[in-house]
Amino acid sequence: MQESAARKRFSRGVSVVTGAAAGIGEGLARHLASLGMTVIVADIDAERAATVADDIVAGGGCAEPYAVDVADPESVEAMAAAVFNSHGSVELLVNNAGVESAGLLWEIDRERWHRLMQINVDGVFYCLQSFVPRMIAAGTPSCIANMSSVGGLNAVAVQAPYIVSKHAVLAMTECLYQDLAIVGAPIQVSAVIPHSIRSEIFLSAQREAPTGNPTANAVFAAMQRDNVEKGLDPLVAAEHMVEQIARGEFWIHSDDEMCAAAAHRRGNQLLDLAPPADPRGMLTRMGIDVERVS
Repeated sequence: MQESAARKRFSRGVSVVTGAAAGIGEGLARHLASLGMTVIVADIDAERAATVADDIVAGGGCAEPYAVDVADPESVEAMAAAVFNSHGSVELLVNNAGVESAGLLWEIDRERWHRLMQINVDGVFYCLQSFVPRMIAAGTPSCIANMSSVGGLNAVAVQAPYIVSKHAVLAMTECLYQDLAIVGAPIQVSAVIPHSIRSEIFLSAQREAPTGNPTANAVFAAMQRDNVEKGLDPLVAAEHMVEQIARGEFWIHSDDEMCAAAAHRRGNQLLDLAPPADPRGMLTRMGIDVERVS
């Protein structure tokens, strides 16, 4: 049986995964450790990060927890300095930390908007600003994978803050790819475009930033239901995506068919100069009666 690209490439070295205490971040951390990497389990929740790292170590892997708020540039810089002081290099940086929010755009709380952008967009920028110069200086082949979403390819109703942030992450990733090519750094760049992977992101959004809009609440309830019933297991998704990263691909998918369909929809919309899709079709497919919840 042929050895996987991931096992060849990621059987050693250091990986840093932000938002690694739960969901797809945890899946990535566990899978990378199983391949042989030393994983920095970075998360704002220090207790959960320590639990994940301890469990990886108990299973024979190498992992270290690190408490970091990616929305705080000083916190991110301290993490980068600590990791490079301890290990000398980072072979894989996964900028995964992110949060969701529901509601009609004009009803979004300003503080929630700013906090989401600080985590989802600024957090990626701060990690790039702190890690990229050190990765270039180390001079070893490495990779940066930024977590966008199928929502970074298309527009989705009642999720404006998240969708805007994921479009921004995708644009930032494409620009990073080009900027690193100019300086000739041996750093691969990949844009991660996951579909539905089981996590608590919708529950967290409803808990931390509840909305009074009935349509938004119905959409998030349906998305949480579908996430539980149909979402990919984080470890299964991680294995699939890490294999693509190891092969050197730019576009990284959790579900090839669903993610390709989203890309084609976006491409066709731009080619046709068409407006965004009528969201009422999406609501109907979710089993939501627009008139009843409006």
